[in-house]
Amino acid sequence: MKNILIGMVVSLLIILGLTFNWGYDQYNELNSYNLYVENQFRRMFYDLVGNVENIQSDLAKIMVTGTPNQNVLLFTDLMYKCYDAQEDLTQLPIKHKDVSKTQKFLSQVGDFSMAMSRKCLRGKTLTADDMKTLEKLHNYSNYLAQSLLQLQKDITKDEVKLNALIRNTNKKLDKTNDNILNTSFLNVEERMQEYPELIYDGPFSEHLKNIKPKLEGKEISKNEAKRIAREFLKNDKKYEIDVISETENTRFPAYIIQLRDTNAEEGYITFAITKKAGKVIWMLNTKPVGHSKLSLKDAVKKAKEFLQKSGFDSMVATYSEEYDGTSVINFAYKQDNVIVYTDLIKVKVSLDDGSIVGFEAEGYLSNHHQRKIDKPQISEEDALNMISIDADVKKARLAIIPTEGSKEVLCYEVIANYKEDNFLIYINAVNGEEERILQMIIKEQGVLMM
Repeated sequence: MKNILIGMVVSLLIILGLTFNWGYDQYNELNSYNLYVENQFRRMFYDLVGNVENIQSDLAKIMVTGTPNQNVLLFTDLMYKCYDAQEDLTQLPIKHKDVSKTQKFLSQVGDFSMAMSRKCLRGKTLTADDMKTLEKLHNYSNYLAQSLLQLQKDITKDEVKLNALIRNTNKKLDKTNDNILNTSFLNVEERMQEYPELIYDGPFSEHLKNIKPKLEGKEISKNEAKRIAREFLKNDKKYEIDVISETENTRFPAYIIQLRDTNAEEGYITFAITKKAGKVIWMLNTKPVGHSKLSLKDAVKKAKEFLQKSGFDSMVATYSEEYDGTSVINFAYKQDNVIVYTDLIKVKVSLDDGSIVGFEAEGYLSNHHQRKIDKPQISEEDALNMISIDADVKKARLAIIPTEGSKEVLCYEVIANYKEDNFLIYINAVNGEEERILQMIIKEQGVLMM
């Protein structure tokens, strides 16, 4: 009996020892993982600070540089720095709504830089208005840089852990982390509301902001906005629906609505719905996205079906991008067999189940109306003859694109290949001038325009 007891004690000690070793190994592994994640977040944050400092520096250089050739180099570098900073910001564990205006600022400075680079390539000099805009953007980028530098010092001094924002997603955050991180970015957001709207010939997906929105209708109540958000989802799920804020001094004064699925542990859906006419400006579903099962073709079909059910007819998929298990498809309106790129809607499709997890229609709401489209003054053959003889021209179609000064122009959109590169070339259908050239980057993730 005594030997049995001794054997049991020894076995128990061995089991406890093995359990302790396993637990200790798991503890060390978890610590190593947390350290890795923390270091990744810190690297992204320091990259963000560096890129914003370079943006401020490039804007300052451009204001004292007089040659168009040098400006092209600076604007090109500035454009990539803006897009890099935007990517860094989106990778940080910060709520999207807390940095949306900062993201938009970086995006528009990048697009503005692209437009100014094209202008300088044409041999045109920057105007007095361009310089005023540059000065304002420089001041805001300087403020953003200084704010981020101060935040960087605070993070180091108070030993703030960035990955705590992920670990405590569903719990009350540590007060130090909460105050230093979220409050700092919210303060930056408040200031970023004041930056000037840009007037430039940006990409088709970024519409000019100084035209009066073509949206008519009566004012709606909060309860009507809730109903519109619920009906937009077109499913039988039960949601808790709240109006979490309102916007006033914006292009479209709106109610911000949040819906939470009562049967789901994670994710929520946020809407911005115009107070006038009750139109959905944007929608974002934060549900977790699983492994991709659908193709881009499937995603386009799902998005188009959704638009048709939502009352958006005559929409044509133009280009797309795939990332993080989703596909974002840009749709443009089609009237009289002419693609109208200013009337744009973006739809984000989850590739695991085909659900619609994002929607943005600011371009469509701003610009959509029935147009009187004049007949082209030059023929399609004449337009094709204006393309370089070294390029392999595939086909052409009519399209309306935005230009400087809030104008629209009817063009022939020509698809052309040169060696291994693909391009869209826009030839003015009235005077035959080349209005725009975009490079098509065709890859597994979709088609991008540069």
